[in-house]
Amino acid sequence: MSPSADINLQIKTLREEEDIVKKVKSLQRVIHDNDLKIKDVAQIMQVKDSYVCHLLRLNKLPEVVVDGYYSKSISLSHLFIISRLKNQKQMVDLYEQVLANSLTIKKTEELVREVLYEIKSIGDYIGREEKDKIVQDLKAKRKNLDISLIQTRIKTKLVVEMKGSLENTGSLLRSLIKHLESWNV
Repeated sequence: MSPSADINLQIKTLREEEDIVKKVKSLQRVIHDNDLKIKDVAQIMQVKDSYVCHLLRLNKLPEVVVDGYYSKSISLSHLFIISRLKNQKQMVDLYEQVLANSLTIKKTEELVREVLYEIKSIGDYIGREEKDKIVQDLKAKRKNLDISLIQTRIKTKLVVEMKGSLENTGSLLRSLIKHLESWNV
């Protein structure tokens, strides 16, 4: 069932609301009262579903954090990042760290990542040239391999696709596993 014209108008009016906290509370009320789906709301607002979800997540923020936004102690970007945390204690703790240390958006994101994934964002990315060299060297040794290397702040993924018969790929896989088992990581 698609939303009525009245609901469409209510949601479109929300786009014009300047106060993000009021906008989010009103959005939540319209969705709840009318039993709407996120995708329908996003379509009416002409935004992505994920943006609506990010907006709604702001409803979880403790009052002290919202007050910090209104007092201009933190930015809207800080609100979005802090709202990613799972509980209000974590949110308040991080908010206090932001205030105490005048944390940038990037540093706040890193701390949220540490809390959520228990991974510190230390070190540097492997450069594009080095990644390309690693992939080329591996491919040069085995022509039947297709390799890709992806590195993010919280993980690195090496994808190895082996082409050939079961006999050849099975042998290569066993050899690869032996090498991996010998690593002392």
